Amino acid sequence: MLAVCFSLAATLGATGVAPSALAASAPIPRVVIIVGPVGEMTNRFRAQARDAAAVARRYTEDVTELYSPNATWPAVRAALQGASIVIYLGHGNGWPSRHRDSLYPPTQNGFGLNPKAGGGDSEHQYFGEAAIGSQIRLAPDAVVLLNHLCYASGNSEPGIAEGSLGTAQQRVDNFAAGFIKAGASAVIADAWASPTAYLASILGSRKSIDSIWRHAPGANGNAFAFQSGRSPGFVAQMDPEQLSSGFTRSIVLKAGLTPATVRAGARGSRNSGSRGSGGTGAGSSTPSLISTGLRFSSPDIAAAPAAGAPVKLAIPFKNPTRTALPKGLQASVRWDPIELVAPPVLETPAPAFPGGIIQPPITPLPPPTDADLVIAERPGDIVAPVPVKADKSGLSFQVSVPPTAGRYRLTVTLHDRDGVAFDSATQAMLSTLAVRVTGELDGAILAAPAMTLTAGSAVELPVRVANLGKGAWGRAALEDPAGGTIAATAATIVGWWLPTGDAVGVTTLATPIAAGTTVDAAVTLTVPEAPGVYVLVLDLVTPEGGSLMAAGVDPTLVRITVVD
Repeated sequence: MLAVCFSLAATLGATGVAPSALAASAPIPRVVIIVGPVGEMTNRFRAQARDAAAVARRYTEDVTELYSPNATWPAVRAALQGASIVIYLGHGNGWPSRHRDSLYPPTQNGFGLNPKAGGGDSEHQYFGEAAIGSQIRLAPDAVVLLNHLCYASGNSEPGIAEGSLGTAQQRVDNFAAGFIKAGASAVIADAWASPTAYLASILGSRKSIDSIWRHAPGANGNAFAFQSGRSPGFVAQMDPEQLSSGFTRSIVLKAGLTPATVRAGARGSRNSGSRGSGGTGAGSSTPSLISTGLRFSSPDIAAAPAAGAPVKLAIPFKNPTRTALPKGLQASVRWDPIELVAPPVLETPAPAFPGGIIQPPITPLPPPTDADLVIAERPGDIVAPVPVKADKSGLSFQVSVPPTAGRYRLTVTLHDRDGVAFDSATQAMLSTLAVRVTGELDGAILAAPAMTLTAGSAVELPVRVANLGKGAWGRAALEDPAGGTIAATAATIVGWWLPTGDAVGVTTLATPIAAGTTVDAAVTLTVPEAPGVYVLVLDLVTPEGGSLMAAGVDPTLVRITVVD
């Protein structure tokens, strides 16, 4: 009996669990595949991600797919805990770049994700190295694969010069830092290649991670190494298309890393199952302000929204329950164009073509290519939360006005201290605004919307003229150094009747009119002889820029009823 017991103990081992049970419960690699919103290219990226997921499932049962429009930060953050391999395809925001003068960890060197689940494939919000390094804990010796990103491999953005080799090295080192702080032992960035080959090699090969990278499909044979400045003990390598340009491949890794060590650090479970892209992931609860009882009023812009200028946006609220607002509250804005105004065309020489037609020179655009998988971001699609100042009566924060004049729909989104958007019920409490963004040359004539006048009479129509542009209209008379006088120049109001089209005369305004000021004037009209309903069109003509209506500024329309 003792021999039988000894034999049984040897079979069970110190844990008392049979080897088959141990194998079934042993950790397995967790693979998480993320596709961020990249507009029309999102379908292409989703297809590559699904191919990678199919490969991953040949080696492990713990595979999570998080694809736009459900790739939110709460979902990604929950899924990445304990991941051995992370694959991300989407927008990249790194440094050095033209967008900032210094490194900004909250948004740079991380993911471009959906601000809220189900919101579509156009808007993206950056969650940078600060959030990744502090809120995610990967499995030991994890590997991160970054595919088709701007900046991650040392590149810049399409259409922008990529910069020097030294700049590219900084980008590679910076982009890897947050993931390494989260526990990664290798960060591979490839601007062109699909992640499938890397994934198969890491899960099924015996080669070192360094060898896998050096001999990956698309290798250029120009690899060189340098010590990481952001991640002590790590070595960075780049393999540009030329010796000092074409920065499309890079790796930052811990020396000696092998697929075996990656698999040995696995923290995944067979019980986790294979999670698809339809949900938002476990632990992805969305913050809300509904229970606070807050009631928001319409947002208010403190100053005239001039194109390209910063303005202060205030959101008044009532707080009947006196509930304390969450600390670190943030807000973002989206400007959706309703009607844009083309900038005025100044007198610029252009070549004359046969027939007297003046046309600008045309530069043909190259045809699109399938190989161009690195997508430049569009500023209007970036959700960029900023800190909010809160007091007892409302919220306020600075926003940047779009650089193009026109009419926009302004939508405000509230976020928590981590940048996560509050739920849809919270956002529904905020009103949208229709905003007219003024341009370089802009103005308005304010007049009564309707009136009744007598046929054939001469009347003075009271109007108010506002200079909404950036420069003055006209100037005062000047003394000529030779002893004479240089005549003053002034803007004029021009009006005519519809449907006749007859001009009604010219009214000269005060001179000069400084930017941001208004003046009162009167337009002398000759009322049509025939009774009827007319539309009076009023335009402003400045001595510097000519007709505002010709520049794209809406004229003032007055409905006039002429009676006998």
